[in-house]
Amino acid sequence: MTLSPTERKIVVGLELEKANSIFSQIEVLQNAGFWDNIANRLYYSLFHAVSALLINEGLPVNSHKGLALVGSIGDVFLCQFLDGSENGIRAG
Repeated sequence: MTLSPTERKIVVGLELEKANSIFSQIEVLQNAGFWDNIANRLYYSLFHAVSALLINEGLPVNSHKGLALVGSIGDVFLCQFLDGSENGIRAG
């Protein structure tokens, strides 16, 4: 599915809102000593933040599979940063 620029902006905003909402739960969980739940909330907050980043670039987010998401970040952003260009080269 291709999003229009307006739709993309809305979806990115919703993903960031979700990431912030989930992240805000961490302090309550910390005060209650629910450390396993904190790890879960951190994962989902990061998932939604990274999803917003990828959607903003027009890239698909199809899965919660951690390695696929990390691979997408590496393919698009880290390689560009390391290469210093718009044409990052993935190592390996």
